[in-house]
Amino acid sequence: MTFRLRNNKNPTLTFGLTSSTWYGILELAEENGWNPMGTIPSNPEDNGMVLAGLGFSDAHNWSGDYWSENQGLVLLEDALNLADALELAILNYEHHYIPSLHYYTIFGENNGSNGTQPSLGAIQGVIDLCYLGMFKIEKT
Repeated sequence: MTFRLRNNKNPTLTFGLTSSTWYGILELAEENGWNPMGTIPSNPEDNGMVLAGLGFSDAHNWSGDYWSENQGLVLLEDALNLADALELAILNYEHHYIPSLHYYTIFGENNGSNGTQPSLGAIQGVIDLCYLGMFKIEKT
């Protein structure tokens, strides 16, 4: 399973991630202070929901969970908070040197969803998308 993050204002701006990378990024963000507000339905009319302020009527068991199968819309404030936490995660990434004929640098520890942390490029890609505003999380 994969996820596509799609900018709400410009749907042609997307960023694709494997599920293990997306979940690893969510874990990193939470470990670095992100307190997710939760998603809202990306198309309230299709879900039988009515957006009233920041609340919903007739929510039909909407979880608002970033980890679920539901496709949701991340609000601007939550996207910016996610970006801030991920920037802090990048600053906290530790690199380890492995002695060899050549020196290689490995970033992070083995504590992600699939035993490895997401790449710095994937994290930066999500940060960049977050700074563009609200985005949809689509399961592909």
